[in-house]
Amino acid sequence: MSRFSLVHEEVWYPFSESITEWEFDFHSLLLNDSPRMSAYKAAIFSAVQPGSVVVDLGTGTGILAVWAFQAGASHVHAIDFNETVLLQAKKHVAENGFSGRCTFYQDISYRVQLPEKCDLVISEIIGNIGDNEDFLAILKDARQRFLKPDGRLLPEKVVSYLTPVEALSAHDQIGLNICRVVNRSYDLTHLLARNNINSRFDIYYDTVIPDDALLGAPTRLREFRFGDEEQPEYEVEIELSILRHGVLTGFKGHFVAQLTEDVALDISSGDIAADRVSCSWKHAYFPLKSPFSVAEGDRIVMRFSRSYPAHNQFLRQVYRWSGTIFRNDLPVHMFEHGMDAHASPNTKEFNSS
Repeated sequence: MSRFSLVHEEVWYPFSESITEWEFDFHSLLLNDSPRMSAYKAAIFSAVQPGSVVVDLGTGTGILAVWAFQAGASHVHAIDFNETVLLQAKKHVAENGFSGRCTFYQDISYRVQLPEKCDLVISEIIGNIGDNEDFLAILKDARQRFLKPDGRLLPEKVVSYLTPVEALSAHDQIGLNICRVVNRSYDLTHLLARNNINSRFDIYYDTVIPDDALLGAPTRLREFRFGDEEQPEYEVEIELSILRHGVLTGFKGHFVAQLTEDVALDISSGDIAADRVSCSWKHAYFPLKSPFSVAEGDRIVMRFSRSYPAHNQFLRQVYRWSGTIFRNDLPVHMFEHGMDAHASPNTKEFNSS
């Protein structure tokens, strides 16, 4: 098990926002993530056929490439832009006796040219809200350039969800600037400053939200199938229903990935005791600066968007979440947050009485 134990509502640094800086401490979380490891291993052994040529996009320490070989792959093209981690992947593949059948590429996938079309692209560049590691653009490109006409992507589909939550402890930690990290190279203050984010409440966090903190049912945010028509920048409007009285402090984000036809990976669970919680993904927690007391029957009309900043950095996106809470069809509260300098961190309140 990981030496980083899980605690409900403990606020963690948003690691998907620093994917280029991942070190072995974070990869240890990935390798000890039971739901992640078991689902991907089952999916790879289901999808790989004897003689398959496979692309492992974002190979990391190489565990998925090793499973692909064990499942019958004849060759694996392993891609990762992190030179230090790629050296570990090479060592791992060699220790398992597959180094002569694996080609390594130290680069971003957009710049990689493969010598052949492949049968399967395997990737685990999924963030805890789905697209916060830019997987849509990356996997669309991989589908077009790396796969045979009848080739397959793993995952096949990812659906992201938002749920209103009462996470009072997590909210308090953000206000007190408490944020857990795997080591001191990850610094929230530095992350906010370099991305010109105004407030600690204008970014999401990695947090395990317990099931009893939910104020409503999950609402589907977006479905990703990596088709040509899908765009990585979007704005959607969704309506969330409040099912019990409580204090709305923000929103839980999670995904369900259909890795193959018969293997799904669902990170929604908040049941730490049952060991069903992802220790690497956790959940995405989108906070509100000003909590608001809600009642059964309230509804939230919410706009959620993803865009790239004007001066786009590699693997950098801007999320915005804003909305209005209605009670008896009257607006009683508004909120607006976003990961850019143009978003207002202030919450506006309206009294319907």
